[in-house]
Amino acid sequence: MANHQKNEANEMKKGEVVVVMVPFPAQGHLNQLLQLSRLISSYSYTYNVSVHYVASFTHAHQAKLRVQGWDPRLQPNFHFHHFPKPHFHSPPPNPNASVQFPAHLESSFEASLQLRHPVAALLRDLSRTARRIIVIHDSLMGSVIQDVASIRNAESYTFHSVSAFSIFLFLWEAAGKPALNLKEVKLKLLEDIPSLDGCFTLEFLNFIATQHQFKELNSGNIYNTCKSIEGCYVDLLEGLEIYGGKKKHWALGPFNPVTKMTTTPLRTNDNNKSKNPRHRCLEWLDKQAPMSVLFVSFGTTTPLTGEQIKELAIGLEQSKQKFIWVLRDADKGDVFSSSSSGEGRRAQLPEGYEESGRKRGGVGGERLGTPTGDIGAQFNRWVHESLWMELMPGEH
Repeated sequence: MANHQKNEANEMKKGEVVVVMVPFPAQGHLNQLLQLSRLISSYSYTYNVSVHYVASFTHAHQAKLRVQGWDPRLQPNFHFHHFPKPHFHSPPPNPNASVQFPAHLESSFEASLQLRHPVAALLRDLSRTARRIIVIHDSLMGSVIQDVASIRNAESYTFHSVSAFSIFLFLWEAAGKPALNLKEVKLKLLEDIPSLDGCFTLEFLNFIATQHQFKELNSGNIYNTCKSIEGCYVDLLEGLEIYGGKKKHWALGPFNPVTKMTTTPLRTNDNNKSKNPRHRCLEWLDKQAPMSVLFVSFGTTTPLTGEQIKELAIGLEQSKQKFIWVLRDADKGDVFSSSSSGEGRRAQLPEGYEESGRKRGGVGGERLGTPTGDIGAQFNRWVHESLWMELMPGEH
């Protein structure tokens, strides 16, 4: 017993616990692990934990510029690691693709697998002084963190960026829809859900299969959800043998900040004035009654066709509801590339739509940010190639 306590004390003296985040290079994935980093880093002084967020320079830069609700610069225990950008093609999105999946990003997905050796080198370096290394990686980055198995004081956990419901349906269908212990889920509900056929390109399905080959290396699975919403599906996932069987599953969400947070404003050299004023659509929103405004944001990953945009515009107008519509083209693989810095595709609204909105209560539109210029000046306000349409019908 005395020797055990001595060894434990020596381990505690060795250093801190290090958490390494390995996100997948798409905005929704980058942001979720960045927000989980925020939650974990908040326990730094209690548990002596540091958080390291690793990505190519391009995608780490993208994550930093778009983060909302906190300022990573103010967290002394939080660290970005920027690896050299792997070469990949960054074509524009295709709104008329036969499969409505962001296939234009697939080149960046494949390129991200080149991060395996830089990540392994970082983990080995950190393992020399850390008491323990916890790697939390996106489910689509399994091959990148496979060297964790060779590091004595490291273990990995898989993060799933979509809902437990979606993950369960995907795996259950892939397993041939085996019989389930349905205490809380009615089979009729599952039978009524459309098949996933046609949701992904064949190339991306192959990519998923390749990454899932490494699922046996993990020590558990993490979801951006909570038991009160998706508890039954988290429980069902625990019973799927295709998922590694008998591994731990944690519902840790929601990750995104749900309260107003005050951060130090970013300043300019011009009389110390902030270049980060609150956006006017938020000022307008503060004046509206609770639960009276629709927020609409489609097409940020998979682009809408011109016809879909027009139909959505008409539907919003006819709803007679106040709304804020974020209308933008989908991200490219590299949002900073020269091909991404131009005007891009500008959506065409129905003729007279904006003028009609002004008469009813006001319409505003502006482009925010560019992929160039001072990083600090754009921080927390940068929306790449985004057209904000604040179409606000008057009181009805």
